[in-house]
Amino acid sequence: MDEIVINKEVTEKIKGITPFIDYNTISRIFNKLTDYAEVITEGKLSGIINFNYSLNSTQTNLIIELLLEIQALSRIYIIAQKGKRDLEGEFISNIFSDPGNPGGISSYISLRTLLENRLNHQVQQYNMNMNKSNTTMSIPINELHGHVKTYKDLSSGNITISHKAQHGYVAASLHDAYLTIMNRTDWWDDRTYMKYFFNEDDHTRRNLNLITRADRLSLFLINSNVKEVLNYFQDIAAAKVRARQVEAEEALEAKAVENIRNDESSIKFSDRLLMTPFGRQYGARIDTIITEIFKSERITAMDRDEEGVKNLVDSLFQVYRALPGSLSMNQNTEKCITLVYYLLGMDFGIKKFTEIFLYNDKKIPFSRFFPEVKDDVDEFLTRVFIVFFEQTFSTIFRIVKSLDMKQYACAFIIKRIYLIKGEELPTFGYFLIKAIARYGKIKVF
Repeated sequence: MDEIVINKEVTEKIKGITPFIDYNTISRIFNKLTDYAEVITEGKLSGIINFNYSLNSTQTNLIIELLLEIQALSRIYIIAQKGKRDLEGEFISNIFSDPGNPGGISSYISLRTLLENRLNHQVQQYNMNMNKSNTTMSIPINELHGHVKTYKDLSSGNITISHKAQHGYVAASLHDAYLTIMNRTDWWDDRTYMKYFFNEDDHTRRNLNLITRADRLSLFLINSNVKEVLNYFQDIAAAKVRARQVEAEEALEAKAVENIRNDESSIKFSDRLLMTPFGRQYGARIDTIITEIFKSERITAMDRDEEGVKNLVDSLFQVYRALPGSLSMNQNTEKCITLVYYLLGMDFGIKKFTEIFLYNDKKIPFSRFFPEVKDDVDEFLTRVFIVFFEQTFSTIFRIVKSLDMKQYACAFIIKRIYLIKGEELPTFGYFLIKAIARYGKIKVF
């Protein structure tokens, strides 16, 4: 994955975290930060990022640096308490579910109100520390430039930084965060802004943040950055799946060739179908795939991340509602495979699945409306299982293409699943049987 994502700085930071972060993890982090209505302390942010305690502090900080680089977060500062001489950092999320119209989101309104309240207090603190007679006077931007430079110069050494520079740096961080949340191109004409700041800055520098000197982005562009990062990790996940599939196919091919070369008299058939020409050619390969599907290590990979599964199901269900055929597109196949492996490890059925993952926010009793949605959920799951079946048995159907042979192959696979798993077939194993029958157009199912 050598292409540039957003810019070189972002690309380098992404490549730095790919060894320990995958698509599901980064997606969960972004979902947690979307419409986050409060100021986030460093400890709280570390908890959101390191939610399964698999990262060390260095790795967590690398992810925070990436979020700041794409401006998904704004860092604001407060004067440190308990005798410390430095400032403490806090964060505000700039990721909103509707970046085109954030004013309709309660979290956006809460954050803007919170920043304005802090600015009211900070303007007074700033003017008091600058010995100005009028504590409500708006802060000149040019003064903040000087305080930011002073603070950064002194931070490199073990020198006590003056309260003036500290309060200027705090005000500058609030200025940058507030302008991002305001999400306006003509912010300097906003009456509320002018109550806090007096902008006498060069117009060519107006769109630069005071602290980072980076171009200030709109909420829409920040949302686009988030999607770019997610797409990058999704592409990596897809590439890994393709690599695993190639590796598995090569192993299956080698095993099939070995089975064909073995003396047939030494083979003990447990099913007469294995003695047919089709069974002799493809039986061993099909049995190997079935065994791999129901391996306990595979089907328990997500059983401790229910929230991750909820996000996965919600994503796929939205795709299904919009355009059902899109479930088989490359960007959705890995999600379908992950969901099926999770379901094969569960002992509940479609009713509990619907209640937990799809309709858990209804105010009326679940049993009253479940009959209305049961068929829709059944169709959704069947399509997901069909995508899973197509992917896992792709090596077979790459060769078997005629309708008659597809039907025979599907019937063969169904019978082998029953014979291999028997009474151990999990609850959602029957959805796999149903999906195979539907794929092969076997009317008896």
